[in-house]
Amino acid sequence: MEEFIYLNNPKDQKIMASYFSLADSIAELLGKQCEIVIHSVTNFENSIIKIINGYHTNRKVGDPITDKGLQLLKHYQQHHADSERCYFSHLPSGDLIKSTTHIIIGSQGEPIGIFCINLNLSYPLDKIITSLMPKYEFLTPQKNETFTTTPQELIENTINNAIIEVEKKLPKNSKSYKKSIIRYLVDNGIFELKDAISQVSKKLNITPHAIYKHLRELKK
Repeated sequence: MEEFIYLNNPKDQKIMASYFSLADSIAELLGKQCEIVIHSVTNFENSIIKIINGYHTNRKVGDPITDKGLQLLKHYQQHHADSERCYFSHLPSGDLIKSTTHIIIGSQGEPIGIFCINLNLSYPLDKIITSLMPKYEFLTPQKNETFTTTPQELIENTINNAIIEVEKKLPKNSKSYKKSIIRYLVDNGIFELKDAISQVSKKLNITPHAIYKHLRELKK
């Protein structure tokens, strides 16, 4: 990939690639008031290899590292620790920026990049709200994530969701009713939790052996 022309180690390329996708996710989450920058530390004159919403600082791919970036990198090289988690600065326009910087460590245990998040605290509030809200004015956000404090609670909630979804299509006396519930649980990764088999077995009133049989069939 041309973004990684300064990285000769394939392992380091994979590490850096993971931060590329992370940058996209964070920018999508926080919206247009958030600038994400990834630097390569092997070429300070053209260190920026990815930037999202670069209009905040008027930078682009191929631009150099900042003095603050050099300072943080030097501190890490000397002390193997971050000097600051978050810091504030002002743009020439007067906008207040809150930043956090993470040193990306390569496969040899040495810095290969810098991952920066810059929040423009002076960005217009209406634009911030617009970027955080659903795209359609009357769209009701769906409940796509359940926050629980125990694995048992997570399993129970997922089983209940499975039952609700399956019963929209199948009656309880259907021959494929329980198997469809198990398929839903498989698709949602719940059997990755060690107590799932036992809990599903009790909830559906079937033996663990029967669940394992269904899992084998679904795998095929």
